[in-house]
Amino acid sequence: MVVVTYYSDIGSIGGADRYEHLLRLMPPRRREKMDRFVFPKDRFLSMGVELLLRKALEDLGEDYEGIVMEKGPFGKPCIRGSDIRFNLSHSERRVMCSVSEQEVGCDTEEVRPIDLDIAKRYFHGTEYEAISEEQDMVRRNLLFYRYWTLKESFMKVTGLGFSIPLDSFEIVLGDGITVEQSVDDVDYRFASYDTGDGYMNAVCSAGDVFEGGMIYVPLWETFGHRRVHRYIQAKRSEGPDRNRPMRPVNPPYRTLAYAIKWLFADSSPSSG
Repeated sequence: MVVVTYYSDIGSIGGADRYEHLLRLMPPRRREKMDRFVFPKDRFLSMGVELLLRKALEDLGEDYEGIVMEKGPFGKPCIRGSDIRFNLSHSERRVMCSVSEQEVGCDTEEVRPIDLDIAKRYFHGTEYEAISEEQDMVRRNLLFYRYWTLKESFMKVTGLGFSIPLDSFEIVLGDGITVEQSVDDVDYRFASYDTGDGYMNAVCSAGDVFEGGMIYVPLWETFGHRRVHRYIQAKRSEGPDRNRPMRPVNPPYRTLAYAIKWLFADSSPSSG
C-alpha cells in the first residue's frame, strides 16, 4: 500500500453555523477532546484533523463509525484490530492526515521567520551547517522548516515523539531523503511537500512508498451534506431526555488554571 496524505485548512469549514453542523459528525472521543480547548481555533483544528481521518478511512473502505481507538506502547493512537496506521498534524490553520499499512508520521508547519540559534541549539550539526550556509533568507527559512518537518515526522513514526533528542539523529538531503539514527533498524522513507501556500509538510513511513502528492480536501463541501453521526442519533433517541439540546460547544472554564491545563492537554506530537 502507498502512503496517502490529505490536507486542508480550517477556513474550509466556514463559520460557526457550519461548525455546529459538523460537530454532530464528531465521535464522542473527539468531542471530549475538543471540549478541552479554550480557544475556538484549537477546536476547529481538532475537528479538521478528525474530518480528514474520516475521509482517509472511508476512501480505504473502512467503517469509520465502527472504529475503536486505542494507544500503542508509547501513547501513539491506533485503530483496534485494523492494519491501517495513521498520523495527524496541524499548524496555525493547516490540518493534515497520513494513512498507510505501515507505521507513519506526518508534520506540517507554518513557515515563519526563524531564529538561527534554534537550529544551532537543537538540530544535528550538519543540519545547522546546511541552513546557516544558505545566504538567501527565503530559501534559508524553507530549508529550516523542511528539516524541522522531516525530523518531527520521523519522531512521530517511531511513536517516541520528543523523547528523542532533536540532535541525536540526522536528516540527510540528497537525491532522496534518508535518516542516520540509532533508535531502531527500520528502513524509513520520507516525502517532503512545499505546497507554496506558506506551509512546509513532511511524511515518514516505515517502508511504504508515497503517492505523488498530498490530496486537498475542502471540508465543508465534503462533509456538509452528511447526516448526524449514528452513535449520537442513537444516544439522543434513548430515554426521557431524547429531546434535550446537545451540550454547548463552549464548556464553562471556571478558573484560569483549569483552562491552561486543558489548553496543553492535546499538545503531544503523537496525537492530533
